[in-house]
Amino acid sequence: MQPKLSLKDLAEELKLPAKYISYLINTYTSSNFNDFVNRFRVNEILQKIPTEKHKTLLGIALEAGFNSKSTFNQVFKQHTGKSPSEFLE
Repeated sequence: MQPKLSLKDLAEELKLPAKYISYLINTYTSSNFNDFVNRFRVNEILQKIPTEKHKTLLGIALEAGFNSKSTFNQVFKQHTGKSPSEFLE
């Protein structure tokens, strides 16, 4: 949920080498760190949509850690196959 989360930050938090975390993510999720984090963020958004109807989708996306609308739109479509507006229809 941290907008500027980096592999280094996560490694420090977990007290593990960054290379090891990267290896684990690559091996067990078949994705890189950024894709892994973005997938987590999109899943968080999808869970919140039904319960946070008073918030805009962009508002939920910003809370989930995206720092721009364009990045959110691109990543959301990449992971769901639909743009945010198509998804809400």
